[in-house]
Amino acid sequence: MKQRNVFHAVMLIMIMIGMPLSTYVRAAVDAPRISKEDVKALLGDPGVIILDARTGSSWYNSDKKIKGAVRVDPDEVSSWAGSIPKDKKIIVYCS
Repeated sequence: MKQRNVFHAVMLIMIMIGMPLSTYVRAAVDAPRISKEDVKALLGDPGVIILDARTGSSWYNSDKKIKGAVRVDPDEVSSWAGSIPKDKKIIVYCS
C-alpha cells in the first residue's frame, strides 16, 4: 500500500512538472515568426512592444540590443507577464 502511494505521488509530481513544460514548448512552436526587416519597420511604433528575453550572459555580453526593447527574464514570466498591455503587438526575441 505504501509503495502504491509513493508511486502515485511521483506520477503526480511528474504530471505537474510536465504540463507547464509542454505548454511552454507548444506556445513556442505555435508563435508566429517575424523577419528582422519587419521588426525594423515597426521600431518606434507606439502600438508595438519589443521584449528582449535573452538570458543573463547572452544579454550582458551582447553589443547588439534593439533600442527601446524591454529586457525581461524568461525564467520569471509570471512576475512581468501581467504588466504587458494586451492591446499591443508583442515581439519577443532571444538568441
